Amino acid sequence: MGKIIYQVINITAGYGKKTVLENLSLELEKGSCTIVIGANGCGKSTLFSVMAGIKKVRSGQLLIEGKVAGAKELQRLIGYVPQDSPLFPELTVKDNLLLWYGGKKVLQEELEGGIIEKLGLQEMLKKRVNTLSGGMLRRVCIGCAMAGNPSVLIMDEPGAALDIECKEILYGCLRAYREEGGTVLMSSHEKTDWEMGDVVYLLREGKLYRKEEFW
Repeated sequence: MGKIIYQVINITAGYGKKTVLENLSLELEKGSCTIVIGANGCGKSTLFSVMAGIKKVRSGQLLIEGKVAGAKELQRLIGYVPQDSPLFPELTVKDNLLLWYGGKKVLQEELEGGIIEKLGLQEMLKKRVNTLSGGMLRRVCIGCAMAGNPSVLIMDEPGAALDIECKEILYGCLRAYREEGGTVLMSSHEKTDWEMGDVVYLLREGKLYRKEEFW
């Protein structure tokens, strides 16, 4: 077993009086790809938003490299691609990227052989976000999430709205990211995506089950 970079320990979370996740635990190994599957509404987005430091837990702990991590540490160390776009729709793609990458110099480096170039975003830099197709928007969201070279990349249905060519580009980027030590956690309804995972979990009734337990 490799080094564990992220641990979720007995977390319980929900909305109002509704409990969505109950005493759930999960470990992510450094450099691995973990897939979470499950029916719509089963809690995948809730789990991912908790792990990204967006949503608070009622109980339990989140550890990065063995240390308890709060929202600020999680948001600094984790790249997050939610289902809904976090971008400013009235701004151009370039202006959105500048906000995430913190300046022209860093962004320029990514435009010249970095993740932005690999995702093929140069062609749309001058376009306003609210004019992009679903696939283009998804690629920009992924590019923003990679700002700062996060230790863990969490993606909620990253392949949604992407055509086959764009998916191949994305998965190539993920392979390169993992080869450099990055860790991936993602959800997907597509069985072809599951083949990327070192581990596949089913989320059902607030708990995780390894694929071997139900397949």
